[in-house]
Amino acid sequence: MTLLELYKYLFTTELLVAEWLFTFRLEERKHFIWRALGGIALCYLLTALFPLFDDKYNGWYVSFMFLVLFAATFGAVAFSYDVPLKNAFFCCLTAYTAQHLSYELFRLGLLPFETLSANDMYGDAPINLAEINYETVLTALAYIDIYIAVYGVAYFVLGKKIGRAGDLNIRNMNMLLLSSMILLVDIILNAFTVYITVDYNIVYDVIIGVYNSLCCVLVFYIQRSIIEAKAMKSELETVSKLLMQSQKQYEMRKEEIDLINIKCHDLKKRIDDYDGAIDHATVEEIKDMICIYDANIKTGNAVVDIILTEKSLACNGKNISLSCMADCSELVFVAEGDLYALFGNIVDNAIEACSRVNDPDKKCVSLNVRSASGCVSVMSENYFDGELRLGEDGLPVTTKANTDYHGFGLKSIKTVAEKYGGSVSVLTEGDIFRINVLLPVPARRTKTE
Repeated sequence: MTLLELYKYLFTTELLVAEWLFTFRLEERKHFIWRALGGIALCYLLTALFPLFDDKYNGWYVSFMFLVLFAATFGAVAFSYDVPLKNAFFCCLTAYTAQHLSYELFRLGLLPFETLSANDMYGDAPINLAEINYETVLTALAYIDIYIAVYGVAYFVLGKKIGRAGDLNIRNMNMLLLSSMILLVDIILNAFTVYITVDYNIVYDVIIGVYNSLCCVLVFYIQRSIIEAKAMKSELETVSKLLMQSQKQYEMRKEEIDLINIKCHDLKKRIDDYDGAIDHATVEEIKDMICIYDANIKTGNAVVDIILTEKSLACNGKNISLSCMADCSELVFVAEGDLYALFGNIVDNAIEACSRVNDPDKKCVSLNVRSASGCVSVMSENYFDGELRLGEDGLPVTTKANTDYHGFGLKSIKTVAEKYGGSVSVLTEGDIFRINVLLPVPARRTKTE
């Protein structure tokens, strides 16, 4: 057996291990174990049957061999997992990139040692077990360490972002094809440099090795960009659905508040009719109880009035004080559903934070809305308990375990603000949380005339 004959088995093993790292979280087909074992067996059978001829040891033939073996492992993945072919190809391409980068780094690491070379694995020299020495052992250990390190980094950079089948919806096929072409050229270039017949020059080898490694890094970057673009699109779709629901929720709450006001008004009139039959103190006590549900907040904007009236009732039910100084007359340019999403999420987040505060004196929410210099400022303050961590977008990271369905309240606030050319800022001072939304008033609505 020659070194290249041995290496083709090693190559297949490296690919299968890398592909497992990027696919084990995908949706499995029925009888997955038998499918996976059958696919692996066929990959090694093809590896064994792939012919190697002395006169065919060149860049084209070796490149063709690697691509055939890669196609076999890709087929095994597609046969074992219930995912679209483009998703399976994405995972396999990422795995091949990790394998090739590992080889390139190993090759670069051996360049300073004249007696050792990664190019030997492409050679036609027969394996001689008698020639194994400590250098061979050290080379094997370095080989394993580099592969483990690269595979580990690749998994944490890309593999952890690949979830179940529904979480990987590849739509940008152009970027996927671009990354596959870059890797293909890189593989063929490496194969030709191994069999080049010019005089050896270590500088030349270093340049080629660094170039090939950078190509692999570029492929990783493109693959990560594809995943992040998909994640951003999915998040945008979620926020859009929440905003659409806000419009429906506002309409439902408007009807409920109107009904409560009508009932409270009728009930007050009936109590007045019984004023002589019931002692005055009892009548006043009943009226005070009714006032809790008949409390209308006036802000100059009918939509915001309904929203804050609803949130005021929620605060009363949780013994939270809501103080409001709001002039929302300039907010007529904001759609009803967007207003509900904006104010509803601001107050809901404050209520949730206050609910976790033990001190009764700190169970309070302050909301201030004012207009100045052609802008409307919406600022809310509340106490909070625990540690608050801000994400890369400047918004607090949700403390709930299920991040798939939580943390979108503040994202909705930011989406609404940016929709109208505004901005959101978050500030903490001790145990006080402050959020400020700044919305520019369209020129036609500013009071400049």
